[in-house]
Amino acid sequence: MKIKLRDVDQFKTLLLTNGLTQRGYGRAIGISEPYANQIANGTRNPGPAIAKKTTELLNVEFQDIFFIEDACNSNRSDKQEVI
Repeated sequence: MKIKLRDVDQFKTLLLTNGLTQRGYGRAIGISEPYANQIANGTRNPGPAIAKKTTELLNVEFQDIFFIEDACNSNRSDKQEVI
């Protein structure tokens, strides 16, 4: 399972309305500037701890800015079809 950003533009707007740059966001939650930029641009997914710190910093609910994507997209069935 992966935690993904719902909307990059919405996230960047949320940072700005909270008085944060991407650099300031990274510093506020204790991550590197490149990692913060990658999260903000949607090119890297945050781990659970970073997602929690982000929601606390921005005072939003998890589902407001993130969603969980199932990493297993297989529709494989372990049952064999009997003909």
